[in-house]
Amino acid sequence: MNTIEITMSPAVSHLLEVTAKTHRIDSLEQYFLDPASSQLDFTFEPEWHDFVDQVSNAWKTNHHMVVRNMPTDNGASTLLAALSLPARFKPYRDQKIVKHFKMSPWTEELSQTIKEGHFHTDLNTAPIPPAATVIHCIKSDPDPKMGVSRVALLSDLINHLEKVGATETLTFLTETQVDMVDERKQSAWSGLIVESDAIRFHPETLRAAARRLNSLPEDLEAYLAQIHESALAVSEPIHLAPGDAIFVSNKRALHYRGACTAQFTMFPHEFQTREIYVLHLQEEPQWSV
Repeated sequence: MNTIEITMSPAVSHLLEVTAKTHRIDSLEQYFLDPASSQLDFTFEPEWHDFVDQVSNAWKTNHHMVVRNMPTDNGASTLLAALSLPARFKPYRDQKIVKHFKMSPWTEELSQTIKEGHFHTDLNTAPIPPAATVIHCIKSDPDPKMGVSRVALLSDLINHLEKVGATETLTFLTETQVDMVDERKQSAWSGLIVESDAIRFHPETLRAAARRLNSLPEDLEAYLAQIHESALAVSEPIHLAPGDAIFVSNKRALHYRGACTAQFTMFPHEFQTREIYVLHLQEEPQWSV
């Protein structure tokens, strides 16, 4: 699978920078959560329309893309660039849209640990998970070989499993009722992992359900290993520099982040590591013709 890359033009980058400097991030978040809010001035510029067309074409082709050379600031440009994906933003605590994550050697939190992550979808135990995710790199890993991202399209994953004859794993994904448990949020969900050409999946929420409910198949680990192997086979490494972002479907694809490193400036609490902004969209983007 070849990931489509878009390089944000200096003109569009400038539009975002100017808008970000004239609006506080919390004001922008409140503005975009108001259904009655009007479009910001920069969205009428022809350069912005050209960028939106690029995003639309890439999404319709591949359900994800990498956008290079976005501005880096306090998250405002992350929010503004995501307007190219027409859908409602998902708010979090205190009506925040943009979340900041700094990887850490001192946490086991899946979103911030420097340990290797999993191919997964976000918020997979929610009643209705978000439909799209934006991951905007603010600081890349101190080791340029680490913190690598990947995206595995659901269609490619299914095709690869069929190709290698992993019929039991396919049955697990598409026909087996499973439970998923988020122990941190005390939330749970039951259903099919893959249904109606959409997926919700995370190895750790499946494992948590196995521990708590003892409701999953004995061969769970074998299935998870096969899914990981096939996802690796159909994906490619994505290296994000500061300002680069991944726009990815949270229904048609799994995304992944490899192990990271921490470079200590003063042990144990001061260190440099990968930092990102993340936001979610509630529906799949729909562009007007």
